[in-house]
Amino acid sequence: MMGTGGSVRDRGGFEVLRECEAILGDKTLAPGSVVTTSAGRLPHKAIFHCVASNASHHSSAEIIRACIANALAAADEAGCKSVAMPVFATGHAHFKFKDALVAMRDALAAAQTSVERVLVVVYDADWAEDAERILLHQ
Repeated sequence: MMGTGGSVRDRGGFEVLRECEAILGDKTLAPGSVVTTSAGRLPHKAIFHCVASNASHHSSAEIIRACIANALAAADEAGCKSVAMPVFATGHAHFKFKDALVAMRDALAAAQTSVERVLVVVYDADWAEDAERILLHQ
């Protein structure tokens, strides 16, 4: 309901939230899990909702790598050739931004996927240069 999820709800509409609620019911997903919904009002094929922290709102490089692998697998299943994703776990989970980028870079480098383009969305323009440097220099 906050951060990226709140932005998706605001732009995609409550339809996306209702789909998530229907999929989940009263169960809790494991960290690294992914759920796929429609994109609601957004002009995209699907939204891949990643669980980037545990029940205590903590994350790790391992959880972030699982989010990447599972999101790309879901994108493959949906026939997506491109995906956009935030820098996982750096909001409410308070994972360090640069460490999250390293985990994402490593997971993307190791991924076997049909996805041709991944756009990592950096909210703060002040961090964009660091993000580009970390993501592009393996």
